[in-house]
Amino acid sequence: MKTPQNPAHIEKIRQEVMRFRELLDITRHQLERNERAYANLFAGLSDEEKQGKQEKALQTLVAYQLDGDLKPLADAVLRARFDAREMEKAFEELFDTIQTPPIMDED
Repeated sequence: MKTPQNPAHIEKIRQEVMRFRELLDITRHQLERNERAYANLFAGLSDEEKQGKQEKALQTLVAYQLDGDLKPLADAVLRARFDAREMEKAFEELFDTIQTPPIMDED
């Protein structure tokens, strides 16, 4: 491991690594929430309706249930869309921070 020549610069990089980890954790949490929203679309199906069916067949049953009221699907997709945009902005900001050249100390 190299001895840091500029501790402030090394700390900046460490914070960027930490922020990357935070963003990955947030992304995972949001993905899990959006997966639950997807699963909730199937909540109206009985166990009997679900039994032995492939996902495509289940999606067809849900489509029949949603016909006439797409609000549950639209709400789930809108939330995922918002999450994706927010994360894109956060990753862009982090990338721009990483690409910003360090300010050199003048001794």
